[in-house]
Amino acid sequence: MSEKGGGLYAGARTETKARLKALRAALASEKADAILITDLKNARYLTGFTGSNAFVIITESRAFLLTDSRYTTQASEEVRGFHIKTVTKALDAVAALVASMKIRSLGFEAANVTCSMHSRLSEAMPKVRLKPFTGLAGIRIRKDASEIKGIRASASLLDTGYRDAARLIRPGAIERDVALSIEMALRRRGADGLAFDTIIASGPRGALPHGKASEKVIKKGEFVVVDMGVLMDGYNSDETRTFVVGRATTRQSEIYGIVRDAQARALEAVRPGVKAGEVDAAAREHIRKSGYGKYFGHGTGHGVGLDIHEGPSIAPGNDEILVEGMVITVEPGIYIPGWGGVRIEDMVLVKKGGYELLTKTGKDLRAL
Repeated sequence: MSEKGGGLYAGARTETKARLKALRAALASEKADAILITDLKNARYLTGFTGSNAFVIITESRAFLLTDSRYTTQASEEVRGFHIKTVTKALDAVAALVASMKIRSLGFEAANVTCSMHSRLSEAMPKVRLKPFTGLAGIRIRKDASEIKGIRASASLLDTGYRDAARLIRPGAIERDVALSIEMALRRRGADGLAFDTIIASGPRGALPHGKASEKVIKKGEFVVVDMGVLMDGYNSDETRTFVVGRATTRQSEIYGIVRDAQARALEAVRPGVKAGEVDAAAREHIRKSGYGKYFGHGTGHGVGLDIHEGPSIAPGNDEILVEGMVITVEPGIYIPGWGGVRIEDMVLVKKGGYELLTKTGKDLRAL
């Protein structure tokens, strides 16, 4: 068993036992003898291991990390509290370990295990009952102290990208060139990468909610929707701002104001005990009453953490209750085909009595 600290999760060691305890409680409620973790993000969450090959097996009293020889040294540096096994044929090794511990029922990650892998596991362990398991998503939805620290750092770095955007967006600039310049600057400041392909959508392309940066030339008088995310030390951030190139028209100012007010109303609704769907409704109802309801089709937000899209979904009709420690986005928008669009997005931490804003770039309509 490795007892060394280090690696990416050195600051998360105090949370490791709590995470395992929560997982074991979920495992007991499912009446399974063990759980097989195959999703790399979940393996990282539980063990701190950052490699690209990992199988984790958790029982009521034991914990194992299986990886290949490329990662033997890395695993010993990053992981503690787990028996580390270097294997060549992972599924065969899983089957052998399960047999040695006389496990009769094994939970598996239903959202991650393919039909092919399920068949191979069934063939390798014919006497073991395989049970779909979804409990880890419910544990990860609430961030602990080390995760919040990582998300704060990622969000703070992301804010610097919007200073770059305000400097680089000009008439004649190409969307893709702007996106590349921002990415390079973010990497120089410490980003491991992007959370997703940067969205820079100018003019009519702003009506595309996921309008990735293209070869389009930015023109005077256009809105420019900029949606970016940073991956830093395993944690993602997500933020959107909309700029105008030159002086805003009356209609541009009106629509921008509607979206900003919708976001403010949704933010006011964020607090523990509120249904996720109520946050969505606060933004959606304002946009509808303003006459643009049919131009807001997506949900108002989503959770963010090790994955860029996690629970909860801030969407119509979602009765999931917000609790302290959740990190969510609030991102209403209006998208008018042939004209353009506006989206304003922030990440917030749900706290007692309300929320804390994690992304802090100003939201006044900025003319560039």
